[in-house]
Amino acid sequence: MRVSIHCQGCAGKVKKHLSKMEELVVKIVEGVTSFSIDLESKRVTVMGHVSPSGVLESISKVKKAEFWGC
Repeated sequence: MRVSIHCQGCAGKVKKHLSKMEELVVKIVEGVTSFSIDLESKRVTVMGHVSPSGVLESISKVKKAEFWGC
């Protein structure tokens, strides 16, 4: 998804938010298993057993986000 990240601080917010989602995997078995953030292209890639729209909704709570091609 494309996320409105302009600096390391923005990337840090997204990383912190996704890390919290990733930590829940241990507790609920399903969810985010890994993610990557490319600051230059503003691309966030999330892997796991999650709903794409659920991840987008969650990320949108901390930064403006949209699916690529939207």
